Amino acid sequence: MGTTTAVLQTNPGGEFTTVSEISATLPLISPSNAWRILCRRTGIPVSRATFYRWLSNGKLYSVRLGQKIYIPVASLDEVIRQCRAGEKC
Repeated sequence: MGTTTAVLQTNPGGEFTTVSEISATLPLISPSNAWRILCRRTGIPVSRATFYRWLSNGKLYSVRLGQKIYIPVASLDEVIRQCRAGEKC
């Protein structure tokens, strides 16, 4: 049997890459964990609906692996930094 490499599409650029390339270079977390971390670190009560809207409109970068969505920790850290700096959250 041969090995297969899953292909995924990243957003917002629509580039294709392999799962192993993404997971090797980016620490990824689930949206629910990212939302909890965002609320805890900023002290701002961001609703889940707003958080998922940010994911869909590209304010918060995400990676889709099959049916699941993951958020790179660096992207979440950038949004947290913007919120703490008083930029529009």
